[in-house]
Amino acid sequence: MTRCTFYKLFLLLCLSLAIICCLNGYFMHYLQSTFAPRKLVEPRKHGSPRSPASSRTTNQSHNPLGESFNNAHLVQAAIVQNATTLKPEFRNKHTSYFRIRQAILNTFRLQPYNSSTIWKTVNAWPKRNEVIPALEPKLGSVLAALRREPIRGVKKSRRGTQLKLVLELSGPQYVLFKPRWYEREEIINGTVYSGKDRHNAEIVSFHLAVMLNLRSAPIAVGRSISLRDHLPLVDEELRQTMLVIDGRQCIYGSCHYCRQSEPVCDDPQTGTLDGAILYTIPGKLVKYRSPWQRTYNTERKAEWETNGGYCTLVNRTLSPAILLDLIDAAVFDFLIQNGDRHHYETRDGRLLLLDNGKGFGNPFVDHLDILAPLYQCCMIRDTTWKRLKLFSGGALTDLLREIDRLDALQPLLTEAHYLALERRLLYVFSTVQLCTQKHGNKMFK
Repeated sequence: MTRCTFYKLFLLLCLSLAIICCLNGYFMHYLQSTFAPRKLVEPRKHGSPRSPASSRTTNQSHNPLGESFNNAHLVQAAIVQNATTLKPEFRNKHTSYFRIRQAILNTFRLQPYNSSTIWKTVNAWPKRNEVIPALEPKLGSVLAALRREPIRGVKKSRRGTQLKLVLELSGPQYVLFKPRWYEREEIINGTVYSGKDRHNAEIVSFHLAVMLNLRSAPIAVGRSISLRDHLPLVDEELRQTMLVIDGRQCIYGSCHYCRQSEPVCDDPQTGTLDGAILYTIPGKLVKYRSPWQRTYNTERKAEWETNGGYCTLVNRTLSPAILLDLIDAAVFDFLIQNGDRHHYETRDGRLLLLDNGKGFGNPFVDHLDILAPLYQCCMIRDTTWKRLKLFSGGALTDLLREIDRLDALQPLLTEAHYLALERRLLYVFSTVQLCTQKHGNKMFK
């Protein structure tokens, strides 16, 4: 009986090893075909259209991934499986983390500010691919001003498809206000882009972006406002969308998805409405359609979901800097689970991490296809990779929790969301490790 049990266990172990080898082998085959050498062609300027002749050549050329990428779920299964066998360096805290932890945390602590100069200070920060400087000591002053400066006017925002208010703070300084629609514990089921924007996702995304040195997300802070108290400051167009329901002051706004049947209202106990204040980035922003845009139709897949050589096509139409920006954004979006970046905006030719409100919808689901730019192109900035590794071994949420506690609307996330962030970081590590096993350091740019 004991010998029989031993043989059964031995056979089960062999079968498990065979499955793991098959998955990793499949992923290696996939990476080999995706990393085809580029043709020596003159790079196109960002946003320039592909010529008809080029398009015809691409469609007729042999696609080495045409068959294998139809089984993308196997690629993703290999990522998940490999995450269980990562080296200790990806599971333990990095020694350098302890040197930067306090410095990052200190930048988020509220500081005194001068009302007459604070907006001039913050509006001078944005540079190419940067909204705030690294470890900016005056960030705490700006956060305090966004939270405390009096509101002088309220009107609707013409940006985006969901309800957002434009608040005029004393100065003047115009900021966006995204209201709270959901309780913290509410789970958004359905597609990765389901539900309304989450105000807490905007705030946490800003915190996370600064931590990862992706300083192109808008400054965000939690704030409670009273719709009733500010009613005299509301412009006439927006006032037409305000109503009282069961003694509560409500508003539904005017936008693509705004409905009178779906208003947002002051809290019955506090008489205020929680939301995220978003700093309005100055300068000219240019909008582009994302190469990895979804169809928003469950019956129809986008080309990137079916074309194994898709990254080669993207390489021919985007500058190397924008492609690497999009891969940075993909890693960032995967961590927060924002699958709704259908367009992206640039300032001075570099991508901004705007509109992060679809993040943190469901902590129990990981949409691995958000990582498609990473595992299809198998490249990432070396600086981004080194920064990610600084937050291994639980350091990511160790610091993020501390930063989140400084916000007026804390707690910003449930424990399940923090656990999900750590799990997803391992999947990013796993993907990069599988790429480097095949391509070595060539993938780091």
